[in-house]
Amino acid sequence: MKKGLHRMYLAFLSPVVIAFLVAYLYPVLRTVQMSFFEVSDISADRSTWNFVGLYNYIDLFSRQLFKVSFKNMLLIFFVGGVLVFVISLFFAWVLHKGMMMGNLWRNLVYLPTVITPVAMITVWTQYAYNTRYGLLKTIFETLGLKQLAEIPWTSTQYAFWAMLLAFCFCSIGGNLLVYMAAMKKIPDDLFEAAFIDGATEGQIFFRITMPLIMDNIRTQFTFWTIGCIGFFLWSRVFSVVPSDPTTITPASYMYDQIFGTTISANAVASDTNVGMGAAIGVVLCLVTVAAMAVINLIFPKEKYEM
Repeated sequence: MKKGLHRMYLAFLSPVVIAFLVAYLYPVLRTVQMSFFEVSDISADRSTWNFVGLYNYIDLFSRQLFKVSFKNMLLIFFVGGVLVFVISLFFAWVLHKGMMMGNLWRNLVYLPTVITPVAMITVWTQYAYNTRYGLLKTIFETLGLKQLAEIPWTSTQYAFWAMLLAFCFCSIGGNLLVYMAAMKKIPDDLFEAAFIDGATEGQIFFRITMPLIMDNIRTQFTFWTIGCIGFFLWSRVFSVVPSDPTTITPASYMYDQIFGTTISANAVASDTNVGMGAAIGVVLCLVTVAAMAVINLIFPKEKYEM
């Protein structure tokens, strides 16, 4: 009987394992190998690769543009993370406690999540940040704040923070929905007992609600971490010029190294190094692994039963 089960497991799992090795593990190993070579084109024959050892990594960390991109990624992770998690938790708690037209507000906050990022970026750049008739300009002018109304939000000076604000706005809805669903699973008897014992709203939130939804917070934090490390589309579309140092991230910089889009013009450069792009990919992979290890250390291991 056990032999039959083992054969059945082998029969069902083998295709999945083979597909994983072919579609995932092989490209990863190939990328690691490529990072030790100077490669002029992503489709270049293996015989044309020039072995350079660790030079790609050494050169990478000496480049100011990569340092700027890494700094931008950290700012998105920390500043954006605080904004998204605090605001989404706050609104989830308020809507969970009961609010007039709660379903309407929930749907409005979640709406940006279901719209494609390119469309949302267009809305923000053309209708919110526009210096002639944008929403922010109209609001500030109505309030008599002329200096704020004249700020060119999409210029190089302000593009990063404008991008971060728009990205955070579009990221709140997904977190909000997850936290509200988790809070609804908490028995009302726990809250009623806490009120009877004289607990305040703040004490209930931090001592009952937060511990019981910690698994959901950890999951969303993991997704946020991975999303920040691979932050690409917003950086690419929001940039004033291709690979604008103001909004560039490591993922965007990797794209430039592989496909050769220059900063000065949207054209393929002749000095591209796919090996450098592969090195950036390896670095981001290691950063992801390290981040997952830190997350496992930060979040509690114990489980709370509802």
